Amino acid sequence: MPDGYGNPLAPVVQLLRLPDRPGPAHFRLKDLPVMSMPFVRLMAAAAFMMSCGVPGSARAGDLEDCNGPLPAKIEPACTAIINDQSRPADERLRAHVSRSRLFMSRSNLDAGLADADAAVQLDPTSVPALVARGYARQRKGNFDGGLADMNQAIELDPNSPNAYAARGGLKLDRKQWTDATADFTKAIGLKQDYAMAYVGRARASIETSQLDPAMSDVNTAISLNASLPGAFFWRGQVYRRKGDLDHAIEDFSRAIAQSPQPDRGAYFARGQSFSSKGDYARAIADFDKVLSIAPNDQMAQQQRHAAVAMQAELAKVQGTPTPAPVAPKQAVAAPPPVAPAPAIPPAAVPMATIPQGTFPAPPPGLSEAQQLVAQKKYAEAIPKLNTILSGNPRNETALKLRVAALLSTARFAEARNDLDALLRMKPNDSQLLASRSVASTGMRQFDQGLIDANQAIRANPNNAGAYVCRGMANRLTGKFQDAIADLDRAISLNDKDFMAYSERGQAYMGLNQNDKAVVDFDRSLVLNPVNDAARASRGLVLLLKGNSAEGLVDVKNALDRNPNNQVAELGQGLAMLLSGQYDRAIVALDQLVGKTPASDGFVRTLRARAYLGKKDAAGAMTDLNLVLEARPNDPDALSLRGIAYTSMKQYDKALDDLGKAIAQKPMIERYFARAGVYEAKGDVDKAADDYRSAIQMTPANVFDIAAQTQSKLKIQQLSKRTPCGSSGRGDKDDTCL
Repeated sequence: MPDGYGNPLAPVVQLLRLPDRPGPAHFRLKDLPVMSMPFVRLMAAAAFMMSCGVPGSARAGDLEDCNGPLPAKIEPACTAIINDQSRPADERLRAHVSRSRLFMSRSNLDAGLADADAAVQLDPTSVPALVARGYARQRKGNFDGGLADMNQAIELDPNSPNAYAARGGLKLDRKQWTDATADFTKAIGLKQDYAMAYVGRARASIETSQLDPAMSDVNTAISLNASLPGAFFWRGQVYRRKGDLDHAIEDFSRAIAQSPQPDRGAYFARGQSFSSKGDYARAIADFDKVLSIAPNDQMAQQQRHAAVAMQAELAKVQGTPTPAPVAPKQAVAAPPPVAPAPAIPPAAVPMATIPQGTFPAPPPGLSEAQQLVAQKKYAEAIPKLNTILSGNPRNETALKLRVAALLSTARFAEARNDLDALLRMKPNDSQLLASRSVASTGMRQFDQGLIDANQAIRANPNNAGAYVCRGMANRLTGKFQDAIADLDRAISLNDKDFMAYSERGQAYMGLNQNDKAVVDFDRSLVLNPVNDAARASRGLVLLLKGNSAEGLVDVKNALDRNPNNQVAELGQGLAMLLSGQYDRAIVALDQLVGKTPASDGFVRTLRARAYLGKKDAAGAMTDLNLVLEARPNDPDALSLRGIAYTSMKQYDKALDDLGKAIAQKPMIERYFARAGVYEAKGDVDKAADDYRSAIQMTPANVFDIAAQTQSKLKIQQLSKRTPCGSSGRGDKDDTCL
C-alpha cells in the first residue's frame, strides 16, 4: 500500500538457503512412549514463491533450488544435478544430502538412505553426508549404524553443532536422557542460537521431570525462532504437566497450525488437555483427527472411548441429550478455544499483497525481462519492458510482466493503466480483474477494488486470488466479517496461500480476536517464513497479549530485514510503552502519526497512553480528541479520554466517556477506570460493583491484566473499610463488601 509500510503489496520471494555445512534435516522427538511426535525440521521451512512464475537460468537455478527451501523444487533440481556427471563432485554430494533430507521428511526412508549412502560414497569424510546417513539409519531402526556415522562425523569435526544435535536426537530415541542432554548442551555451546538444540534438551528435561529447566529451554527456542512447531508442542507438554491447561491448549494449537503436515502428536496432546478440562466434544474431535491419520492407534481409540463415555455420563447428570458420536475418519479437528482478545482499532495495519495466482506463467520469450522480474530486479526490468512495448503496445506478455513489476514497486496507477489495456483485449479474464483489484486497492480506491474483485469472481467462482482481493478490500474498509468469509473461501480453494492466512489474521485483529490472528500468522509463516508483514503483525499481537519476549523477537526480526517496516515500528513503540519508557515511546510513535490513515487512530491512542504514563493529560487529550473527531464512538479513545478527565478531576465528563466505552464493549480496564472515578466521588457501592466486574472478566490484553491485578487489590482495601451493617456477620467492627 502507498502508505509508508514499505510496499506490503510486493510479493515476497526471498528464498532461505541451507547452511554451507548442513546438518540433518530432522531429528526424531517422541512424546510419551505411547505416542510418537512427528519429526521436527532443523532446516528452514519452505518460503512460498508468489511471483509471476518466470523461470531463471536452468543451470544456476538447479543449484539454488536444490539447496533452497521449496520442497516442490528440491527434488527435480537435485535430481538434475545428480544425473549430470559433468557437475563437480561436491555439488552432487550436496544434492544427494539435500534430496535425502527431502525424502526423509516424506518418510520415504529407503530413498533417503540411498541418497545418504551415495553422498558418503562420493566423500567418506563429509560430515554432512555422514550425519545424513546416520539420521537415515536411525529412522530405519539401525541405531548402532546411525550412532557410528554420527560418532565418525564428530571425530572428523569436533566443532560441528549439527553432528552433536543429530546424535542427541538419536539418544532421545533410545531414551538416553542424560547423554542426549550432554549432546544438546555441546551443540548449544558451539552455536548459541541453535533453537532446535534447545528444544531437544527441553524434551530430555521433560522426560526426567525437570520442568523448570525445560520451560527455560523452550522459551529460549521460541525467542530465537517463533515458527517451530516442536517448541510449542513441548512447551505445551510443560504447561500440561504443571496443570496450566489453557496455556497448554494454546501451545498445542500453535504447534498444529505451524506443522506442514497434520501433527497427530499435538492433536492427541490437545485432546488429552480438552478431556482434562471436561470439554469432551473438542477432545473427541481431536482424537478423531488422530484416528483419521492413524486408524489403528490404540491409545487414541482408548482416549476417545473414555471421552465419549464421560460425555454421555455428564449428559445424563445434566439432563441434556448426548451428542451423536462422529465416525473417526470423518472427524474434523476441533478449533482451539478463543479467549476475548485485545481491543485494537479497525484496519490497524494494511498488509495486503499480490494474491497467489494473480499472474499465470508467461509463454516463452522476453527472456531477459522475464529473468529480471523473476530475480526481483524490477527497476531494471521496467525500462526493458518499456522499450518492447513502445514497439508493440499490445504485446500481452510484456504488459503482464510490466504489471507484475509495477505492482511490486507500488506504482499502482501505472499498473492499472496496463491492466486496463489488457482487459480491453480480454474483458472477462478473471486473473487480470483480480490484478486490477490489487492496483485499485493500492490506490486506496476500495470501491473500485471491490467491483473488480466481484467481477473476477463472477468470471471464475473458483479464483482463490480474487477472494483474497475482495477480502483485502473488505478488511481495509472495516468490513471484517465479510473479509473473513472471503478469506475462508480463498483458503478452502487454496490452503497453501500464505497471504490468505495473513489477510485473515489482519481481519481477526480488527475483530479483536487476537488468539485466532496469532494462529493465522503462524500458518502464514509456515508457508512463507520471509513474510515479514505477517511476522511484524504477529509480534504486535503477541505484545498486546502480554507476551513481550516472543513478540519482541518477531518485531526485531522484521526490522532487521526492513528497518522501514511500519508494523514492526509500531510494535517497537508499543514495547517501549509497555516497559514504561514513555518518552522513547512518544518519539517512536511520532514517526508513525499521520502516515497511515487506516491505523492513525490506533497510533494516536497508543501515544495518548504514553502521555498519560507521563501524567501529561493535555498531551493525551490532543491525540484523543483528534481520534474522536474522526470516530466519535471509538471505545478505546473514549475510555482513555475518561482516564485523562479523571486525572484532571473532571469526574462527570470521565463517567460519561467511560460509560459510553463500556456500553460498546465491556473491558476490565474500563471498569477499573470507572470504579476509580466512583471512588473519588465517594460512591463506594458503585466502585465496588465495577471492581467486582473487573475481577470476574477474562483479561483481553496486557492493559486488562494490569487493571485486573489493581482491581483485586482495591477490593481487598475496600473490604477493610466497608461496614457490614445488618448482614449478620459478627460485631459492629466487622467489615465486608
